[in-house]
Amino acid sequence: MSRPLRLLVPVLLVAGCLTTLGAVGRPGGAPTDAISTGGLERRLRFIASDALEGRESLSPGFRAAAQYLASELTGLGLTPRGDDGSFLQRVTMRRTSVDPATTTVDVAGQTFTFGDDLLASGGGSATGRVVYVGHGYRITSKDIDPFAGVDVKDRILLVLPGPPPGVSVSDLRTLRKGTDWWGPEENARALGARGVIRVAGSDDLSGWEHTREQQTSRGALVVDRLTPDEEQVPVVTAGPRLLAALLRGERESGARLHERAAAKDAGESYPLSATKRVALAVGARVSREDTFNVVASVEGTDPVLRSEFIALGAHLDHIGRLRPAPGGASARERRDQPVATSAGDADVINNGADDDGSGVVALVEIAAAAMRGPRPKRSLLFVWHTGEEGGGWGARYLTAFPPVPIERLVAQLNLDMIGRSRRAGDDTAANNGLTGPDEVYLVGASRLSGALADTVASVNRAYLNLTLNPKYDDPGDPERIYERSDHYEYAQKGVPVAFFFSGLHEDYHRPSDEVDRIDFVKLQKITRTVLAVAWALGNAPNRPALDTQVPGT
Repeated sequence: MSRPLRLLVPVLLVAGCLTTLGAVGRPGGAPTDAISTGGLERRLRFIASDALEGRESLSPGFRAAAQYLASELTGLGLTPRGDDGSFLQRVTMRRTSVDPATTTVDVAGQTFTFGDDLLASGGGSATGRVVYVGHGYRITSKDIDPFAGVDVKDRILLVLPGPPPGVSVSDLRTLRKGTDWWGPEENARALGARGVIRVAGSDDLSGWEHTREQQTSRGALVVDRLTPDEEQVPVVTAGPRLLAALLRGERESGARLHERAAAKDAGESYPLSATKRVALAVGARVSREDTFNVVASVEGTDPVLRSEFIALGAHLDHIGRLRPAPGGASARERRDQPVATSAGDADVINNGADDDGSGVVALVEIAAAAMRGPRPKRSLLFVWHTGEEGGGWGARYLTAFPPVPIERLVAQLNLDMIGRSRRAGDDTAANNGLTGPDEVYLVGASRLSGALADTVASVNRAYLNLTLNPKYDDPGDPERIYERSDHYEYAQKGVPVAFFFSGLHEDYHRPSDEVDRIDFVKLQKITRTVLAVAWALGNAPNRPALDTQVPGT
């Protein structure tokens, strides 16, 4: 007997007149039977098609995908919640790239040039003495402060690569930048230093050509409205020849600082020779480009509660096309900028059928079902975020400039990579993290609100009874999945979140993440379950209360 039929038996005993599978499709009155595998597949074949060229956030393919969603939502009759009565919320990005011709470092009259001896970011010029300050990070919660007792005003900071030992980038995401921690560039601004020289680490050296190309063509992207257009600090990554010249005759050589970086032993801070002056110049080119969140709502039925919203989100962007490796040489595939490892790569488009085409189409199907009715008492807010792959641009922007007051968001349900199953007999190491056909990871539901976790569990148990795997809900999770998708931006604003995720797999961020690898039956189950959870939250007499500390506060 299949699981849906087992669930149907007690319903038949109570009602005595229900005879179809559709009868189990309305837990709590939710129109879950409207979610079909055919609808999911039809939409996904467009969202994950070559025509959209991988939906990179600032590409024509992404714009086409956003316009497609806007057209679909118009046809379904949802309320636009973007700018100027549209479904699109504009997110302007500021791009800063390096001008190689005007980017140099001068050490005691010897000039070093961009690309050959150094890489760079930021912009501007700086002249002065140099002070070594370890990794250059201040982190109050870990009592890390290499600047204590060191005068860095009007100096140039010399720092080791990366954060200090025992501190990961994910760790820093849980803290407030500029309040709980400062990196080398922020410290330079805050403490009056004029520039930064980074020691090139092993990753910098192995990816040198890739980084050089990225800094001159793509540059650095920030959300314009969220990032003050303050005076930039020139930041230089010093290659071996530049570092050797900089440290010639000093208490420690360039080779010694490389040893310190490898051993994760920063040592004490100290100034370089008072007679050695260094001049940095980083030429910067600044431009602005637009991308978009797609935002819509379905109004609830209760005259009071409809002013509150259940937010449902997925990210529309993916990582675009593979780029040729610089100079024709092979290069490592990076999460932010994958590269083609040879000219013979047949498929160069990362279509992102699972990441996050699966979540995108699930949200459209939920919206369509909601418009067919019935509707919950609270309203539903649908957001297809941009820039998740770039670091959560769209979610950061939306939570900073929400279309409805942020305090009216009762909860946020995030769907990111919910379409894959681990097949029987699959012993591929890269697929070890995939969940089974009746299983999904539930992340974050218990982090802020036990009531939200209880709601998800009880709705699921009474409906399709999927296995809700809590693996990534562990605060000690080494992969920090909780901090790695759009829901985390909502959590930092005090909104209870639940992240549905089927797991990483061998096709993650590769052209092979295609529609034919999606388990549409599983995708339907998860989509229906999320819809049922949204209805339960939408009809509950009380919103789920916060009972733990909001991250970053």
